[in-house]
Amino acid sequence: MREVDAQPATTDLVAHITSTLFGALDEPTLRALETELESVHLAEGEILCRQGEAGDSMYVLVHGRLSVTIQHPDGSRVVVGELGPGDCVGEMALLTGQARAATVQALEDAELVRLSRAGFDRIAERHPQIITEFAHAISPRWRGAQLAGVLANLCGEMDAATFHDLQARLEWRHLAAGETLFREGEPGDAMYIVVAGRLSFVVEDAGGDVLVRGEVGPGEVVGEFALLTGEPRSATVYAIRDTDLVRLSQPVFEDLVRQYPRVMLHLARNIIKHGRQAIRASAPTEVRATTIAVVPTSRSVPLADFALRLVEALTAFGPTLHLSGERFDRCYGKAGAAQTAEDHPTSIAITAWLSERETQYRYIVYETDATWSPWTRRCLRQADRLLFVGEAGTDPAPGEIEVAGPLKAMGLRRELVLLQPEGIERPSGTAEWLAQRHVQAHYHVRLKVQADFQHLARRLTGRAVGLVLSGGGARGMAHVGTIRALEEAGLPIDFVGGTSIGAVIGAGYAMGWNYRELVERVRSFSSTRVLLDRTLPLVSLFASKKLTQVLRTLFREVQIEDLWRPYFCISCNVTQGREVVHREGALWKAVRASVAIPGVFSPILDDGDVLVDGGVINNFPIDVMRDLCGNGIVIGVNASPTRHRHREYRFGPSISGWWVLWRRLNPFTPAPPVPSIVGSLMRVLGVNSLYRERAVRHLADLLIQPSVEGVGILEFDSYPEIIEIGYQAARQALAAWMSGMFMVEGTQGGISS
Repeated sequence: MREVDAQPATTDLVAHITSTLFGALDEPTLRALETELESVHLAEGEILCRQGEAGDSMYVLVHGRLSVTIQHPDGSRVVVGELGPGDCVGEMALLTGQARAATVQALEDAELVRLSRAGFDRIAERHPQIITEFAHAISPRWRGAQLAGVLANLCGEMDAATFHDLQARLEWRHLAAGETLFREGEPGDAMYIVVAGRLSFVVEDAGGDVLVRGEVGPGEVVGEFALLTGEPRSATVYAIRDTDLVRLSQPVFEDLVRQYPRVMLHLARNIIKHGRQAIRASAPTEVRATTIAVVPTSRSVPLADFALRLVEALTAFGPTLHLSGERFDRCYGKAGAAQTAEDHPTSIAITAWLSERETQYRYIVYETDATWSPWTRRCLRQADRLLFVGEAGTDPAPGEIEVAGPLKAMGLRRELVLLQPEGIERPSGTAEWLAQRHVQAHYHVRLKVQADFQHLARRLTGRAVGLVLSGGGARGMAHVGTIRALEEAGLPIDFVGGTSIGAVIGAGYAMGWNYRELVERVRSFSSTRVLLDRTLPLVSLFASKKLTQVLRTLFREVQIEDLWRPYFCISCNVTQGREVVHREGALWKAVRASVAIPGVFSPILDDGDVLVDGGVINNFPIDVMRDLCGNGIVIGVNASPTRHRHREYRFGPSISGWWVLWRRLNPFTPAPPVPSIVGSLMRVLGVNSLYRERAVRHLADLLIQPSVEGVGILEFDSYPEIIEIGYQAARQALAAWMSGMFMVEGTQGGISS
């Protein structure tokens, strides 16, 4: 700002600013305010403040006129308004110190009253009620500024008259954390625009389970389809944190369409764009957290070290601010401010300061205290997501903050981070931690392993990479070659899932085995002699004892919860006629169920239900992975042929097995051209696989299809050749896909390892 002439304000000017901004103040506060106010005179053409300068003062115009000009990133300047007597400049600077949003210049000689932020703070220390009065007075302008930014993104450019008319027709709503906006099935008579805070939307499935379908944050719309179609609400929406939003009713919407067609067309296009993204995902959205609170499960947790490393990893995806109580005091400029109680008048200024930082940074990591405190409570109220951080090998019982009453009432997404010792082969005991707290996800992190924090950051920011491996018998050995290509490309994998043989290879990869280790394990069981043990075919062709022993040897007593990478596999519950997604429990048993080809291998009994090969119901579970990855990257590898070799059969409406056997044993007659039991079973599974794959392939960002049509389903002895087929197919697909990805701005950061 240019130095301007300033002098103590007169009594009349004090009365003017008091009536304009501070309402009813007691006599001592008025006297304190009078000592801090200055009268400022500007000559025509002089600049009061420039866009981007630090906001250290507020001004109230008494006489004269001022122009307000904004410079766009391309260098162009636009005059966005004109100020007259009684108007304010930079009032939010008193609460937040935020940078000037525009350049303000005198159009004629002008007189103003100035109150510095330092002066305001001095008054507030002695008379804290001044903050309450001031915040109440500027609230309409504060809200208007927030809404202007949101509407500019949704509706495009509009003149001041249009904005003020639109603003006047919108109804403000405030939701406390956990409060419901509307419920599934209610009439859809309005849409809502989130201005500040975050909402979650959930649905109830046929079984009565509540499923989280996604989240929306500032600048996003909710309830738009019910408004446009007149259909009931398709989800229940509630506030994750304190949230401000505006309501646009159906009559007002229709009136605005007639009055401002260009503006509303821009809004409609954004709504359609949002809808297309939701349809493409066809699954719950892994919304990127913007404010994350890290909470220790005990006082011994090295929370500061963890937070520092998390911030470093998040910075790769956008500007990130780290705030502990001590760091906040330094940034805010006042010792002890972090421990200000929420009901104290100065808490309003702190909340405003934090809200301003959310507009400046892509991510904020709030590091709570080790105990329940005013700062801890504030961190939780500001957060979109909670990360409970515990030390593996210690008492898994919930800590002091976890069991606090106020935390239980908050509807935040909660996740668990277990800090693992250096050099450990694999985590253990995770199930005990999960059993004692309700969390939506968990992570295993080593403090000194950068890749662990990069994995955590990708998942928190919605940039996780998921790998799906299909069933296909011996053809699935191609998955090992695919993993080699992924490793050579440096593409990190954050989720692994599969069906049947894909479940086997995926489990090994989730265990932490690299390509060479996978080849060694594959070599140990890739022969019919090791895998197959014929038996009297009353239940299945093979007794499956050998298969079970192979899986128990490979995966020992490892639990799915203890894997370094999140993992799932698919089986089919034929008792209940439904798909089973295994994400917990004994790894060998889950994989064993997933490979139990009906009629070939014996099924698995689980709590009285019969489980068989997942290929019966979902041989290529891209949809399940999309649920986990949300808007992240899903890579699918399909080792089932897209076409089956055509064979010409000749047989009548009935076939005698004895006749077939005789023809095969008789050296003087050709073998009859009839399908085998195993061939028929696998063909049936293959038909379902083809149908399901066509229905879900659009959910994958990259689909790799090795040419395995010529490989038999039990041809495990040919594993070296099959692995090479998978490797070459993946190399070609990855090269083409990644070259296209890096041509899109911003994608590289999304998949960096």
